[in-house]
Amino acid sequence: MAETILAVDDDIDILDLVQMSLTADGFDVVTASNGPEALEQARAHSPDLILLDLMMPGMGGFEVMEKLKADPQTRTIPVIMLTARAQTHEKVQGLNAGADDYITKPFDLKELTARIEAVLGRTRPTKYINPLIGAMGDWFTETGVEQLASHLQTATMIQQKLLPQGAPDLPGFDIAGLLRSSMAVSGDFYDFIPLGSEAGRLGIAIADVRGKGIPASLLMVMIRTALRLVCREESSPGSVLKRINDLLAIDTDPELFATMVYGILDSRSMTFTYSNAGHCYPLLMRNVHPPPSTGGNNGLSFVPPAGGGVCERSEESVITPLTVGGMILGSFNFAAFESETISLDPGDAILLYTDGVTETERESDAIFYGEEKLAQIFQASRQLSAEMICQAIETDLLNFIGTLDLGPTNHWSDDLTIVVIKVKPC
Repeated sequence: MAETILAVDDDIDILDLVQMSLTADGFDVVTASNGPEALEQARAHSPDLILLDLMMPGMGGFEVMEKLKADPQTRTIPVIMLTARAQTHEKVQGLNAGADDYITKPFDLKELTARIEAVLGRTRPTKYINPLIGAMGDWFTETGVEQLASHLQTATMIQQKLLPQGAPDLPGFDIAGLLRSSMAVSGDFYDFIPLGSEAGRLGIAIADVRGKGIPASLLMVMIRTALRLVCREESSPGSVLKRINDLLAIDTDPELFATMVYGILDSRSMTFTYSNAGHCYPLLMRNVHPPPSTGGNNGLSFVPPAGGGVCERSEESVITPLTVGGMILGSFNFAAFESETISLDPGDAILLYTDGVTETERESDAIFYGEEKLAQIFQASRQLSAEMICQAIETDLLNFIGTLDLGPTNHWSDDLTIVVIKVKPC
């Protein structure tokens, strides 16, 4: 986008010349021929820079500059003085009044453009931080910034405490979760929720709020709170998602939405009943009897199942997606969600994940990690514990992007979350 220059001079010929020259150099140019008009144009257009003639009838350039610097809306706009005076004290007076540079008439147009570029090069960072300064208001002081940093640190600690602090104890199952945030706070979450007074039933959720950072984390807390209240009142995962969706559709902007998988794991019936609100399809890995050997690729193949998703076969296991569900959460009050119940056998496993996993990008060739590689590492690590499967996937992601660790200046590009449910062998 072209930067805007406000040129102020009572000499119309100079204004026309400056406008033609700077327009040819790629700037948008607004003009004013006197002090009051200059102030009006500055407030109306918020230019990136003002060329200000000092010698004008009525309101002179020094008075215009004084008013510009006194107005919060215009005080950060850089100013280059245009003056016919060569006296040093006039230049010093202008610089002391807040001007960023000066140029003496008559001036060379190439020199004028060079001076403008030099000043803009120094002031562009200020331009982009000004919205933050305005939003912070009185907080934008050394003390205020320290307090804001402290509050953000506290928010991070609170959010960490909202996550499960350990693996749930459910007879017959090995369950683990992992969350890696791309920023101080996350828009992803997962949760393990004991259901009812009877032992043996556990609610399991994984969700991804659109966006990341503070806005996403605030909506995440809202959704988690709603989930914890609703899941104890509704018997089916589809009904739980419907209640959460209707709450969000009323209270939030349609642009703010989330995806979620919510399921009920029952150790008495050895079933998993789930519903999906626009989220990545969970992967179900089942043990199968070894087929007759056909040679070739050691029994491994990758076949996308009908309707999308992934299917990874081996002599010992088969991986298929769980595709039942509905629309995203929060955008449509008419959304409905189906539920499905699957029976689980010893050795079966379910992988829940957010798109931060599959959309991890390798910068060297702009390739995404993808569902196929995720299915492959899930299948390859099937003999490990649930926690170690989570770690194996994270390690494979790090190897994929070509690093062994992510330090304080190098983060995941998106929040990523993994939940693994394993049925213990007999």
